[in-house]
Amino acid sequence: MIKGLTLLIALLAGIKGLVQVARWINASVFGHTLLFDQLPILKRVSRLFIPESKPNNMLILLSGLGLILAAVLLMAGIRAWAHVLLVSTMLSIGVSLLIQADTRRLLFVDGVFLLALFVVFGFRFPVKPFPSFPQADTVNVETIAIPDGLPAPVERFFRQTYGDSVPVYHSAVMSGRGTLRFMGVTMPARIRFTHIPNTGYHHYLETTFYGFPIFSVNEHFINGHARFELPFGVQENEPNLDSAANQGLWAEMIAYPSVYITDPRVSWTAKDENSAILTFPYGDSEQTLTFTFDPENGSISRLETMRIKGGIGEPILWGGIISEVRVPGKSEAVQHWEIQWSDEDSPWLVANLEDLVLNADVDEYIKQKGY
Repeated sequence: MIKGLTLLIALLAGIKGLVQVARWINASVFGHTLLFDQLPILKRVSRLFIPESKPNNMLILLSGLGLILAAVLLMAGIRAWAHVLLVSTMLSIGVSLLIQADTRRLLFVDGVFLLALFVVFGFRFPVKPFPSFPQADTVNVETIAIPDGLPAPVERFFRQTYGDSVPVYHSAVMSGRGTLRFMGVTMPARIRFTHIPNTGYHHYLETTFYGFPIFSVNEHFINGHARFELPFGVQENEPNLDSAANQGLWAEMIAYPSVYITDPRVSWTAKDENSAILTFPYGDSEQTLTFTFDPENGSISRLETMRIKGGIGEPILWGGIISEVRVPGKSEAVQHWEIQWSDEDSPWLVANLEDLVLNADVDEYIKQKGY
């Protein structure tokens, strides 16, 4: 549906732009003798898009060229299309109001463009971060030595990240912002993920329109049971959903990866020189995640696993790109996630984790809704 609407806007902009440019050339270069005056159907079509009087107005040419450019940018997926379309549409409206008394038919298509742009810019409006979560006392954090026998890329990663010993974390609160795609629409979003590794998590995601919340998602995974609350319904008591939730919990621990070697229940197996498999518990069984390490800097660049989508069907490949982004004026790096299902052509979640609080008391907080 979204692709269809995109194509419709691009076609309308392209056709309107071409008509305006062709009509301007016909009136300015050839006079009123060719094409539009000789072919009645073209003349009728042009009347839907441009004023009959003064068709050689320079604003008509500029608006037409802008509409054509906007259509090309939109089909190419370049975000600047919206700004180009807005300027071109305002030029078109301006010339219609200035030189044409009856503007209703002329402003119809421009009105369609403005409505589409109102929605587009609403979903591009930046979202505010969540309030900071109270910091925990991290002075006396327990540490353990890096164990022997780890695959080479795994050991390299942990030694360059922590040194010879790694901290033991019992909880984590991750907050960040990014975009969330839902039913084909990409929306600005802010997220807060709260973890107790041995217990489960609470996910809170909130999407916005011009900065105002429009819908939220509350997901709890506590003691092996998942409850997924969407605006239109609730999923729970589904083994496949529980299984996928456990995989999500362990994948998100990438934000505080020391747990991957401090938890005695996990194990690592080499896959090749730049990747390794993490095995972790799920009830009475086990699950796995495959990690890929950058051969140059040793950081984790990707993780993936076979996971059941939406609690139904067969497992499909799920995973994402993990990277670090340096923030101007700050010494720490922001972790960047792009998470995607293999049957989709783009990530459903793109997020920058901007705040991480470790070892805070979240025993009650993890059970609540909201943030």
